[in-house]
Amino acid sequence: MRAKNKVLSVSFLINLVIILIPVAKASANNLSISNVSLEDRNSSSDTVVVQFDLSWDHSWRSKINHDAIWVTIRLSDSASSLNVKKLCQLTAAGLNPAGSSVGSSHNLEIYVPADKYGAMIRPASFSTIGSVSSTKVRLVINYASGGFSDADNIYASVFGIEMVYIPEGAFYAGDYDASTASLDQGSGDADPWSISSEGEISVANPASDGFRYVSNSNAGEDATGTSFTIPAGFPKGYKAFYCMKYEITEGQWVEFVNSLPESARSNVDLTDGVHKNSDAVKYRNTISCSGSPLTCSTTRPDRAVSFLSWMNLSSFLDWVGLRPMTELEYEKISRGPGLPLSGAYAWGSTSITAAVAILGVSEEGSETISTAGANANYNNTVLSGGDTGLGSDYQKGPLRVGILATDSSTRETSGSGYYGVMDLSGDLAERVITIGNAAGRAFTGNHGNGLLTTASGYEGFADVSGWVGMDANPDRGVTGASGSGFKGGSWEDASSQLRVSDRSNAALALTDAQKTYGGRGVRTDE
Repeated sequence: MRAKNKVLSVSFLINLVIILIPVAKASANNLSISNVSLEDRNSSSDTVVVQFDLSWDHSWRSKINHDAIWVTIRLSDSASSLNVKKLCQLTAAGLNPAGSSVGSSHNLEIYVPADKYGAMIRPASFSTIGSVSSTKVRLVINYASGGFSDADNIYASVFGIEMVYIPEGAFYAGDYDASTASLDQGSGDADPWSISSEGEISVANPASDGFRYVSNSNAGEDATGTSFTIPAGFPKGYKAFYCMKYEITEGQWVEFVNSLPESARSNVDLTDGVHKNSDAVKYRNTISCSGSPLTCSTTRPDRAVSFLSWMNLSSFLDWVGLRPMTELEYEKISRGPGLPLSGAYAWGSTSITAAVAILGVSEEGSETISTAGANANYNNTVLSGGDTGLGSDYQKGPLRVGILATDSSTRETSGSGYYGVMDLSGDLAERVITIGNAAGRAFTGNHGNGLLTTASGYEGFADVSGWVGMDANPDRGVTGASGSGFKGGSWEDASSQLRVSDRSNAALALTDAQKTYGGRGVRTDE
C-alpha cells in the first residue's frame, strides 16, 4: 500500500461563465480531486452545487471500521490561486442529504455532520474496495455562509484529507508501567486504565476505582498520585471519531497558508525566525516562503511537515474543520480494543527496526524504504538514498507519510496502528491534549469552523471556544500551549519514547516549533 499526499484542486464559475484552470493531480494514497465546477446557482436560497471528480486507492469498509475522505469547500472572489479562500457550510446535514450525489460510483455515501462544515465521503458497504473513482460528485453549499452575496463572482476550491474511522468502544490506556509515566491502577497495581465510557473519571491515590495518575514531573504537570477529575466532556477515546490517516504534509500546509489573508500569512510562516529560520531545506523540511503577499511552496508535498508549534497546529485544524486529539485518543487509535502488550509500539509489538535506506533517485512521491523489516523512523538515523545525496540537511528528518506501507506489508512492517492510521510511532512527535493538568482536562472537543482570528497582530490563530492555549483575550485566539503535550516520539528520539503508552512528554507544554514537531487532527463522529 503506497501512500502519497498532495491535496486539492481548484476551480471555477463566475455567475454564468465557466473558467477552466489546469490543476495538477492531487494525491494521498493517490487521492485526486479534479474537474471542479460550480453548477445550479440559486440566488433566492444563496446556494450553489459544487461538482467534482474524486478518486483514491486502498479504500475499505469492514465490520470494524472504514476509511473516508473529509472534504471541505472554500470560495473566493478571484481565480488567482493566491486569493483568500473562505470555508462555506453545506446546506443540509445527515446521510446523503438532499441535492448531494456520490456521482458515478454507487458504492459510496456522503455523511454531513451537524455543523455542516464539510462532508465525509466513504464506502457504503462492507468490502475491501481498493481503488475508488467517481465522476460528478455533488455537494450543495450556502455561499452566504462564506460571506458572499448574489452579486459576487465566485470560484471554488475543494480540499480533501484521508481519514480513518475509530469505532466506539472500550480500550486500555497504559502498559503495566513498562513505559515512562504510564497510567496505572494503583501504587502497587501496574494494570492499565480501562476506559469503558465517556463518563467522568475520578483519579485518586489510592486508586480504589482503578485510576491513578503517573507523572513525569514536567513543568505544570500534576504530581504522581494527585487526585483530580477528568470531566465527562473531555474526549477519552471511547466515543467514535475519525482520525487523519497521516500527519499533516508539506503540501497541505502550503495550501493552507496560501489560502489565508495576507495579514495572517506571516503568523503561520514556517520559515521565519521562530520556526526553521530559513527558506533553505532544514532537516528535510523543504518549505520556502517569499514575496508580497507572502507565498509558500514545497518541493516535497508528500513529506510530513515539521516545525509546527501548538499554535500552528491549532490554526490548521480550525481552518479544516477538525480538532486536536487527546492523549487518551492517541492510545485508542494506536492499540485498538485489545489488552496492552507491555512496551508495545503502535503496530502492536515490541519489535522495532529503523528505516535507513530510501529506494529511489529522488523523493517525488514514489520512493519507498528498502531496509528489511523497517517499521519506524527514529533514533536520529542518518538516511541514505533518495534526496540524501543533496547534503546533510536531507539526511535526517521526516519521511513521506505512509512510506512504510506497501502492497505486501503487514501491520507490523507498515508501522500501522490497529485501525489503519499510519506513522503513530516515530517520524514526527504527535501534538496532543494532555490529562496531566487542569488546562488540558478542560478541553471539550469542539471542532474548528474555518474562521481564524482577525485581531491586529494576531491574525490567523485558531479561535475555537474551549481549545487549549487560548489567550486571556479570546480575540487573539490560541497563542499559548498550556494543556498540550506530545506522544509517539520522533525521528530523533530513542525507541522508548515511541511506545504507545510512554508519557515522557505527554504533559510537556511547549510553544516553540522544532524540527521534530508535527501533528494531525481528529473529528468526533456525530
